[in-house]
Order: sequence, then C-alpha cells, then structure tokens
Amino acid sequence: MPRFEYQAKDRAGAAQDGVIEASDLAQAHRLLQARQCFVVRIKEEGTASKPVSSVRQRGAPQARRPRRKQLPMKTEQMAELLRAGMRLSEVLETMARRTADPGWGGVFEDLRSAVVGGKPLSIAMETHSELFDGFFRSMVATGEASGHLAEVLERLAAYLQRQEMLRQQVVAALIYPGIIIAAGISTVAFFMMVMLPRLAAMFREMGQALPWSTRLLIWFSDMATSYGWVGILLAVAGWFAFRKWVREPANKLAWDGRVLRLPLAGRLVALSEHSRFSQTLSTLLQSGITLVEALRVAEATIGNEVLRQAIRVVRGQVQEGKSLRDALAAQGVFPALMLDMLGVGERTGDLGGSLRYIAQAYERDMERSTKTLTSLIEPVLIVLMAAFVGSIVFSVLVAVFDLTSGIGRL
Repeated sequence: MPRFEYQAKDRAGAAQDGVIEASDLAQAHRLLQARQCFVVRIKEEGTASKPVSSVRQRGAPQARRPRRKQLPMKTEQMAELLRAGMRLSEVLETMARRTADPGWGGVFEDLRSAVVGGKPLSIAMETHSELFDGFFRSMVATGEASGHLAEVLERLAAYLQRQEMLRQQVVAALIYPGIIIAAGISTVAFFMMVMLPRLAAMFREMGQALPWSTRLLIWFSDMATSYGWVGILLAVAGWFAFRKWVREPANKLAWDGRVLRLPLAGRLVALSEHSRFSQTLSTLLQSGITLVEALRVAEATIGNEVLRQAIRVVRGQVQEGKSLRDALAAQGVFPALMLDMLGVGERTGDLGGSLRYIAQAYERDMERSTKTLTSLIEPVLIVLMAAFVGSIVFSVLVAVFDLTSGIGRL
C-alpha cells in the first residue's frame, strides 16, 4: 500500500510529522482528518511535496481579490474540462494552475484541497460565498447528486452570461446621459465658482446697479464659493442617512413599492426582476430541483422587497398544493404574460420551458424599454442643460449690456 509523508497540526496547534499508509492521496487526507489533524503538506514517498492551500491562515491577505465578473467564464471552463473526462479534483487543479489571476488561483486551490479531503464541491464553495452564492451552490449540489455536474455548470455559465449581458446593457444605456450630466455640472460649477466671482468683482468696481437676475446669480456664486463644502457634506450625510433608513425592513418595503410605481424606471426595474426570477426558476427546475426549493433559491436572487415578499408567500402556498400560476396571480404584482405562460406550462408539464420563454420575452422587452428611456432622457437632459447654461449666460450678458449702455451715456 502507498505511504504518504505529511506535515500537520493538531487541534491545539502543535506540529506533527509522520507517515501514513493509504490507497491514494484522498484517503490519506480523510484518515488524517479523522484524527482531527490540520494538514499542511502531504506527499507520496519519493515525490515532490505540495502545500495544501486550504490551510492558509484565516484572513491571510491574497495578492488580489478574485473578480466575480469572471465567474461565468470560470464556470464554463470547468464544465468544458469535466466534459473532456477529467475528474473534479483534476479540473480544480488545472483551473488553479492555468488562471492568471492570483485571487482565482487561490480559490481553486482551496476548492481542490477541500474536495480531495472528501467534501462535496457545493459545501467547499461555502468558504467563498462572496463568489458562489446560494443559487450557485444549490445548482452545484443538484449536479453532484444527479451525476450531471458538467451539464449543470453549463446551464449556470449560460445563466450568468445572460445576467451579465443585461447588466452591461443597462450600464451602457446610462453612460451617455451620465456624461451629459457630468459635463453640465462641471461647466456650471467652473463658471459659478471661478469665472463669475471675477465678473462680480468687476461689476462692483464700476458701481452701477445690476439687474435682479444678475444679482441673484452672484448671490448663488458667493454661496457656492463660501459654503459649497457645506452642501457637499450635507449631500454625503443625506446619502448615508438614506442608506441607513432603507435598511429597515418596513422602510425598504415602502421604498421598493414606490420604485415599482415610477413611470419609466419602475417598469425597467420590474422587467429586470421578472426576467431574473423567470430565468433563475427555469434554470433550477431544468436542473432537477423541486419547485418549492427552486422558489426558495429564486427568492434570494430578487432585489425588490415587494416582489421578494410576494414570492415568499407564493412558496408557502405552492407547498400547500396551490398551483404556481394561481399563487402568483393572487399577489397582484406579477404581469399577465407571466401568468398566462405559466398556466400553459403547468398544463403541458413543461414549466421550465415556459419560464425560459418568459425570461427571454422580458429580456427583449427590457432592451427595448432601455433604448426608449435613453432616447427620451438624452434630449431632455440636453435641453435642460442648455436652458440652465443659457440662463446664466443671459444674466451676465444683460448686466454687461447695461454697464456698456451706461458708459455710452456718460
């Protein structure tokens, strides 16, 4: 039987060195863990020693934190390696070795060490819950239980890629309006705090009465120059106060309800949440998770508290035997398209397929609505900024015209 040399620590932290006989490296890990040993290094006699990364000191700094936006790509790569016939431990070792990101390399080393030590992958991922949320771990656990981990990881990768695509569409739609707002604010701030004080000093030296619009503009400029920092502090304090206020469950529920009632932005939020809910539920059901459990996991992915509470109620009603379509309809916050398609899916026995169709329909609708909102916001912002800047220029020009007229009469 093979012999393995190891370095470990016991529960008291005392170092232990020795040799253990086992059929393979995984069994050697399990035997040492049964002795309540914390494995630091282990190797088969006559081979190079490998450190066990999962025993890094808790809280030890890494070179860089792994970026969650790479999760879809990493998931797809794991699925490809499993499809190629690799064992899970080999897949994790390969992922740790081939990644150029030190943060992700450490994550895969941790996962490999835990899997070699006998833990299921879904349990091992709990130590990196900031990357692998409850939805991800539930999907992986289903894949492990069914023996179709590669297929489940492929579905996960596709789901995450769609979610990232939707997020990028929204961000891209907001970039141009954001640039317009930033440029307008910067221009106005420069004029009010740099240029206008110089003009105001010139006006005062000339000693002539100024129009009321110019006097009001100079007053705003003086306030911004002298007390602008107070406004910034109040804005920051207001933001933190709002964040604290919205953390209260009752306040968050009220706020999220108002958000859903907003004319255009509320529709976008609702479309995003309905698409995410449908896609999540479809992915879970098609992976073999029961409807009640799928609703529990999908509930955690919803950001709007009104919809989240509605799904919580629906889960209880479905557990009591009510159909998903009727339970959702009773809440009054889910659209007719979703309810009609769910009714079809329940009658045909293809609830997962119906949910996938619903998610795709809402994704297309959200893309159209985002473009419509952007096309409306851009001209409105341009007109508002032009009007604001124009009023400032007009007030200054009126004062200059009055002064030059007065000089001409002398």
